[in-house]
Amino acid sequence: MKRNRDPLALSPHWHVDCRIEADLPEDNIVGTRFLINVVFTAVALVALLYTGWLGYVNLNLRHQIRDWELRINENRAEVRDIQRMQQEYAAEAAKIDQAHALVSPELFVSDLFANIGRTRPEQMAIDLIEWSDAGVVVRGSVAEKSERATRLLGGYVEQLRRDDKIAPLFREISLTDVGRGAAGDTLRFEIIFRLKNPRS
Repeated sequence: MKRNRDPLALSPHWHVDCRIEADLPEDNIVGTRFLINVVFTAVALVALLYTGWLGYVNLNLRHQIRDWELRINENRAEVRDIQRMQQEYAAEAAKIDQAHALVSPELFVSDLFANIGRTRPEQMAIDLIEWSDAGVVVRGSVAEKSERATRLLGGYVEQLRRDDKIAPLFREISLTDVGRGAAGDTLRFEIIFRLKNPRS
């Protein structure tokens, strides 16, 4: 029969437990301090890499700015030459425009003659067309009696004022002189076409 051991009895290999468990290192596989150190190290490493990237971008940008400023300074003389040539071209173009304005006709004579001939009544004969800076003067005669000739001329002037090809070219179209011819069987007339922008 086995003898029951007294739990309060001392064994031959006893010792006093002097461990202070609060000061003992942790016995976990991965300690809490290690995890905290890893997290803070990662954050510091990311911040360091980000700062390095910002420094690289800033340095690269400064280098590009310096290169472009160097190119601008190298090409400054060429830019001045181009600006000077542009000013000269603008001055020459203004001279050409001014010469064109002086030389170019207000209207084409051949078109005006064709349109006057197109609108002329059969009873009307045109003897003379004069051109001046103020406008055009048309002189001629109508082989009709006085009253009928006057109505015919008035209707013709109104027709000219409404004509799409003649009226836009002139400021005023008016019948200025009507009188009997030397033979007495014709009525002499004068129609003035005043230009919109007469040359001084």
